[in-house]
Amino acid sequence: MHPTQIVVFAFGAASIIGTLLLLLPFATAPGNSTSVVAAFFTAVSAVCITGLTVVDTATHWSGFGQLVIMVLIQLGGLGIVSFATLLGLLISGRISLRDRLNTLSEAKIVGADSLPKLLSRILIVYFGFELVLATYLSLRLHFSYDEGVFQSIWHGTFHAISAFNNGGFSLYTDSMTGFNQDMFFIAPVMLAVVVGGLGFPVLIELHERIWRLRLQPGGKAKRFSLHTRLTLWMTVSLIVLGALFIGAIEWNNPGTLGGLNTWDKLVNTFFTSIMPRSGGFNSLDISAMDPASWLGIDLLMFIGGGSASTAGGIKVTTIAVLIFIIYTEIRGETAVNVGNRRLPRSIQRQALTLVALSATAILLTTLLFAATTDFSLDEILFDVISAAATVGLSTGITADLPAFHQIWLAFLMFVGRIGPVVVASALALRVTKRHYELPKERPLIG
Repeated sequence: MHPTQIVVFAFGAASIIGTLLLLLPFATAPGNSTSVVAAFFTAVSAVCITGLTVVDTATHWSGFGQLVIMVLIQLGGLGIVSFATLLGLLISGRISLRDRLNTLSEAKIVGADSLPKLLSRILIVYFGFELVLATYLSLRLHFSYDEGVFQSIWHGTFHAISAFNNGGFSLYTDSMTGFNQDMFFIAPVMLAVVVGGLGFPVLIELHERIWRLRLQPGGKAKRFSLHTRLTLWMTVSLIVLGALFIGAIEWNNPGTLGGLNTWDKLVNTFFTSIMPRSGGFNSLDISAMDPASWLGIDLLMFIGGGSASTAGGIKVTTIAVLIFIIYTEIRGETAVNVGNRRLPRSIQRQALTLVALSATAILLTTLLFAATTDFSLDEILFDVISAAATVGLSTGITADLPAFHQIWLAFLMFVGRIGPVVVASALALRVTKRHYELPKERPLIG
């Protein structure tokens, strides 16, 4: 079985099993009932680490139901990270030995020559970060919010796993809005979302760089790989630009930032800029935002986070490649260069194909929902992109959509989580060589 078929089957099986578990009577809190659509939507959203919900996670589900959701988030996040990371090694194994060695050297994936070593490093980073964050959040909730010991541990652990996996699920009805004046709570959540969205090739490379400098003080550090440089630069740029945009529009909005002091405004502005990477939490009322802010967040959600990470979207490296392609065309050059490296044409085609397919899926779904529901185009576009990019933010319309539309969104979340990896791997692994070339002819452009 092809690796892409394995990951599709695994995520599909997890979604079905999760649905069945959530349909069990004791998975629902007393006094509530769960429909098949609600259980299916929630299971898919958890496995695809999206965070969109049609029922309130905090009040609808029992402790068992919430545990099922947390486990699905953990499996979904770890599964996509492991597959996407190992896929890079699979692709490098399909090319020539010389190109494979150059690829591994350039990517600086530590342990690439040893699969067990690489997997162990991923697991150590993964669970180590979750454990530290869960401990901190539990202590914060217990001592600052008077939550009981077991409740604080449960809430801290759930939100640590949800944050690091960019899951977006929260055990609080209003997500993080109750903590929007507590920087010491939402700042670690922001950090977890950013770190989880960088991707494990980047995290492993950063870890090795810091560790080597620690062991060899005064030594000259080597240049980061192109992938790491693009990921870090795009991540910082999008966070800053997003914060400036959202802050400029929402600064005096009484429904969002208007009622906070200056420092809390700054903190929540960055929080709101980071969450569209795929974090899915909100410390401000999304439904009260200006439609212009929704549009800006739409763009941030569409881009998403880093490759081989828990984040969704088309990924920051994809948009970086598009920027350099446009820059090259404007300059009239033939080769797309980034720093002191030249981008292969296959990478350029993959980026263009991925963006075109993602945009088409979002456009068709938006047209369908606009024609068959009474919600505004702004609201529909926001929630559709949130589902396709597996973010989890919502203007509040998802729970009010008809059952058919909720099922459609569930499949869109599944495609949005699995699709980019499957498409990228299929394009990278499928190389068809023609032994002849057709005559050239130029159509008019523009």
